Amino acid sequence: MDAKKWRQRLQKWRGVESIEFDLSSYHQVLQQINLLGESLAGATDEGLRQAAASLKERAQRGAALDDLLIEAFALVREVADRVLGMRPFDVQVLAGIALHRGTLAEMQTGEGKTLAAVLPAFLNALTGRGVHILTFNEYLARRDAAWMGPIYRFLGLNVGVIQEGLGIDQRRAAYAAEITYATAKEAGFDFLRVNLCRAPHGLIQRPFNYAIVDEADSILIDEARVPLVIAGERPSSETSPHRIAEVVGELKEDEDWNTDENRRNAALTERGVDRIEEALGCGDLYAENNYLLLTEVNQALHARALLHRDIDYIVRGGRIELVDEFTGRVTSDRRWPDGLQAALEAKEGLAVQPGGRILGSITLQHFLGHYPKLSGMTATARTAAEELETFYGLKVVPVPPNRTCIRADLPDLIFTHRAAKDAAVIDEIARIHKTGQPVLVGTSSVEESELLAERLRAAGIECQVLNAKNDEAEAETIAQAGVFGAVTISTNMAGRGTDIRLGGAREEDRERIVRLGGLYVIGINRHESRRIDDQLRGRAGRQGDPGSSRFFVSLEDDLMVRFGVDRLIPEEFRSARQEDPLDHPAIRREVERLQRIVEGQNYEIRKTLRSYSVTIEKQRQALHEWRLAVLTGAAENGICAVRMPERYDQLCGQFGREIVQQAERIITLHHIDQCWIDHLALIAQLREEIHLVRLGRMDPLYEFHKRTAEAFHQLHQTIEERIVETFATSSITKDGIEIDRAGLRGPSSTWTYLINDRAALNEVQQMLFGHGNTAFALGAVLTTWPLLLAWRAMTWFKKRNGRN
Repeated sequence: MDAKKWRQRLQKWRGVESIEFDLSSYHQVLQQINLLGESLAGATDEGLRQAAASLKERAQRGAALDDLLIEAFALVREVADRVLGMRPFDVQVLAGIALHRGTLAEMQTGEGKTLAAVLPAFLNALTGRGVHILTFNEYLARRDAAWMGPIYRFLGLNVGVIQEGLGIDQRRAAYAAEITYATAKEAGFDFLRVNLCRAPHGLIQRPFNYAIVDEADSILIDEARVPLVIAGERPSSETSPHRIAEVVGELKEDEDWNTDENRRNAALTERGVDRIEEALGCGDLYAENNYLLLTEVNQALHARALLHRDIDYIVRGGRIELVDEFTGRVTSDRRWPDGLQAALEAKEGLAVQPGGRILGSITLQHFLGHYPKLSGMTATARTAAEELETFYGLKVVPVPPNRTCIRADLPDLIFTHRAAKDAAVIDEIARIHKTGQPVLVGTSSVEESELLAERLRAAGIECQVLNAKNDEAEAETIAQAGVFGAVTISTNMAGRGTDIRLGGAREEDRERIVRLGGLYVIGINRHESRRIDDQLRGRAGRQGDPGSSRFFVSLEDDLMVRFGVDRLIPEEFRSARQEDPLDHPAIRREVERLQRIVEGQNYEIRKTLRSYSVTIEKQRQALHEWRLAVLTGAAENGICAVRMPERYDQLCGQFGREIVQQAERIITLHHIDQCWIDHLALIAQLREEIHLVRLGRMDPLYEFHKRTAEAFHQLHQTIEERIVETFATSSITKDGIEIDRAGLRGPSSTWTYLINDRAALNEVQQMLFGHGNTAFALGAVLTTWPLLLAWRAMTWFKKRNGRN
């Protein structure tokens, strides 16, 4: 029995059925599609259009889509061939079937996911309820809509694409199309905007139907826990982040502050606290009146110690721009939680941007849960199969390649120290470059890519660099990465969406490069996720092309140091510093084990975050249903008619029922929104302080759910009371309610962004305030003051004894 069958049997023995290896039912459907396709080859264009119209009519009369699949897929296949000269391969049809069945199709890089998605998209769009194809970035949404658009239009469907900067009418038209291409985050932001609109005109999205998620593992896992936020203006703070940044910048590591073993958290030492108190002249930093200053000092320390320029962010155009750790791209409209963002801006000497009050928020994970039917496609899903099924109910279906992958994945070269690794990387690139074989080098940060480029140029090797500082040149740079003699350096390859063709546009060079061995991919460190490493490897060996990959690792790499690879390697295999690589299977095994350990930690973090957020999402849905009913007029008798019948009837008699109902609608929407904003702030406070209940031997998760449920019950009552109070005191005339006098006007401006969730607390702060944000929650500081004083007394006592 071969290794593949043993792996499949092991999956069944372990009770893990997240991966669907048996494709026999898919092949049966494929055979029928192929048979029907033969009869369509002789049809005229008009005949094909009539067949598409007939399918659409049957679907909208209620025919089951499964019954239409064979005809629809055969039709798309023929039309794609005629319109684009691209006839979907059998494996692309198999992927299309998997997508229609609501699974995650794993297709290797270069296998044509974009075309495969057209098959289920057409079938599911026949009902007229719309299909969303959600991409990783706007370039891919724009490209794929333009590329595949002729197929859809031939078949009688219209196509829309959502981009930043579109007006409300343009967005409504794009969502009204039968096929809509958009980034997942932009669709999510529109969802938040819809939840805040005050008039039916603002309902730009119709009810969701079906979504196909491209680069699904990146969106469904790596990006899934990142909150999308819509915020409104609020007064800026009078504190001086620049002064705090200056003082914190003078502190010394290991004397005034230190980090935990994984360098995820930073904390002041007693000496550091003393220096802060002396420099700022604030007295006891832990005094009750200094709670805000304490927060800002901790944020400044996090910005100083844990966030690094050209790794976590770049500075461009006088602004901080965050770099996505998975793709190496600048992430537009993303910012750290407000206080930490301000601390980072102050650290870099930039103008501090005003913070905003959160009006609404949702994670991508919960947003995607609003689609009744969801599917996805990616090249790297198997290692995350359990998580994909647990969170989304998506089984992974590995689709075989059209041509067998012959890429050679060479064993890692592991070095004792970074300098030896760097020298070996330069030597390897130089050796390969002499032959003319193209080389793609994957780095993990902007800083790393630019340092490597400098070393290569010093060695006389020209190279192209693709990182967050020039990602607008992405498609062109990647397209040229396969030409003769090319050396391309790219920060992570996740979501790049562009294939590397051997020889580039010059087909005559292809055979020359094939003889040289195809594209050679070099990774100069391991990532926290094996999927990201596999995405880099997958750039070589597309469509049966030759290629090879190899990772260079040092035991001083950030990942290895942060997660203690030294503790994993048995003592007898540890070695003194040496220039040659460590050649022992035990060391390679431990490096791979460390990566699995980190993946497991991150999975547990995502599970925990989901456990805390699921209740809040249910509350948001319940409130949104009420709000939508009010907005559209579907709600039954309003609260005011029930609670204040005399005033209600009097105003109806004076100005007409329509005017009064409109006034009540405005009042109700305003207070639903304002109370939800207050509820979100309360939840953020509770989430920070809930871990204190451990001190009383209570379960934080249970207590969190209990207290949020109590708060939500009170929320509904509060909304009703405020509606009645405003209705009783507001001025209502024949022109309606006077919004400004009643204090009902919404924010004059809003903006959207993503919160980066990597902010963390040191060990003591985690015990006292929970996880997820460097800033102390104001409510947590106030309600846990006795514990803070006790901690302060304990550390002071330890310090005093140490001096004695």
